[in-house]
Amino acid sequence: MGKRCVIFLFFSSLSFAAIDAEAIVLGGSNLAIFGYADHSCNKPSKPYKPYQFYSEFEIDNYNLSVRRYNSELDSYIDCIKEYIENSENDMRRIREKIQEAINEAQRSF
Repeated sequence: MGKRCVIFLFFSSLSFAAIDAEAIVLGGSNLAIFGYADHSCNKPSKPYKPYQFYSEFEIDNYNLSVRRYNSELDSYIDCIKEYIENSENDMRRIREKIQEAINEAQRSF
């Protein structure tokens, strides 16, 4: 088997491995100048629950802290979901570029 045939078979096998090769990826990205960015989501701290409540004020204050925590937790989860979605978009973009390179190399034969 000649060198050109082996190279062609190699690139042909790679083309089957690429997923969503011709799709255009829309959406956000996490790509950064110095590598892949970590998420920047702020994880909320759970509210401190006293061992015992001594007044209605303490109960109300604790309940307010729990509501604030729940709201911040919802925001944190939304932020993580967006990070994951953007990461998946980036992987699709990378697969597209790989497929473009494979197609270009195959056209050279």
